[in-house]
Amino acid sequence: METRSKIKKSTWQNWQIAIQEESYQQISSELHDNACQTILLSILNLQRIDKSNPSLRISDTIQLLEETLHEIHQLSRSLNGELILSIGLRAALEKQLDRMQQACGMQTSLSIQGNPYYLTDEIELIIYRIIQEALNNILKHAKASRVEVELNFLDQALTVKVTDNGKGFDMQKEGRESAGLRNMNFRAQSLHGKLKIQSAPNQGSCLTLQIPCLKTNL
Repeated sequence: METRSKIKKSTWQNWQIAIQEESYQQISSELHDNACQTILLSILNLQRIDKSNPSLRISDTIQLLEETLHEIHQLSRSLNGELILSIGLRAALEKQLDRMQQACGMQTSLSIQGNPYYLTDEIELIIYRIIQEALNNILKHAKASRVEVELNFLDQALTVKVTDNGKGFDMQKEGRESAGLRNMNFRAQSLHGKLKIQSAPNQGSCLTLQIPCLKTNL
C-alpha cells in the first residue's frame, strides 16, 4: 500500500514538473513575442528622435511602453493561481471570456449544465488551465468570431467543451502534439481525464475534456 502511494506521489510530481516546464516555455514565448518586441520598438523610437519634432516620437514610445506594461500585466494575471482560486472556476472563466470579448470583439458564452458540485481548489485550477490554454490557441490561430465554453456536471463525471467557429485545421496534417496540447494532456491525465480534439478546415474546432469521478479525485 505504501509503495503504491509512493508511486502515485512520484507520478504526480513528474506531471507537475512537466507542466511547470511547459509553462516556463510559454512564458518565455509570450515575453519574446510581445513584450520584447514592443520594448525594442521603443528603443528604436528613442534612438531616432527627430530633434525638430521630438514630441511625436516620444508620444509613440509612450504608447508602445503602455502596451508592453499591459501585456505583462495580463500575463501576470493569467498566471496568478491564487487569484483564480479566490474567485472560483466560474468567475475566473467569465473574466477570461470577457477579456477576449473586449480585446477582439469575439462573441463568447459560458454555459453550466447539470447540478454543479463541489470541486477542490486543485481540480478547479487544473480545469481552468486546460480551458485557458484552449482559449489562447483560439486567439492565436483560429481567427474565430465566436467561442463557447460548456461545463456539464454529470453524476459520475464532468464534461468540458470549448468550441469555436474559426478556420479549423486538417487533423491528419496538423494533428501532431504541440507544447500546448502536451500541457493540456498532462493536466487531464493528472485528473484521470481524457482529452479529445475535433476539427476540419473551415469547420471550426471542438475540444472535449471528460473527467470521471471528480467527487473522489485528489
